[in-house]
Amino acid sequence: MGSESQYHLLLELIILVCLITTLMAIGYPKSFFVSIVRSLGILFQGLWFVVMGFMIWTPSLTPRDCFMNREAGHHVVRCHSDEALERAKLVVNIQFSWYFMGVTVFAVSLYLLLGKIYPEKVEYASLTNSEEEHEDVEVQKESKLCESKSSIPLGETFAPFEMAR
Repeated sequence: MGSESQYHLLLELIILVCLITTLMAIGYPKSFFVSIVRSLGILFQGLWFVVMGFMIWTPSLTPRDCFMNREAGHHVVRCHSDEALERAKLVVNIQFSWYFMGVTVFAVSLYLLLGKIYPEKVEYASLTNSEEEHEDVEVQKESKLCESKSSIPLGETFAPFEMAR
């Protein structure tokens, strides 16, 4: 497994995060956390594709003691020793960590900036209009039921009339 495989292994990790958050969005469609992690995962996936393209296919950016070799019709990055291979993998892991931190700092900064630009406006309203209405709701219902002498609200009633037999 060379440095190319390490790039692709880390890409698979990002794809797995995107897949998991997409499946979680089925159960939690209005979750802000799931949506933001999925969006940042897709952003990071695209960024990592670009980094992979430059780092793998630009000969001057290959790690020290590694070289581009043509094998079976395509170019492969090979290293002279196992030590050089381990160093190349460590460089890939460090790059991944730096880009991950960059995306995280970008996301937190954007969240804080948008929080300042569009603050959440919480408006509080009183549930009662005056001090007289502080009585218990059940007491009010009971007094209305006693007035009407019926447990069924009828609304307007008509005067009784005699029916001929």
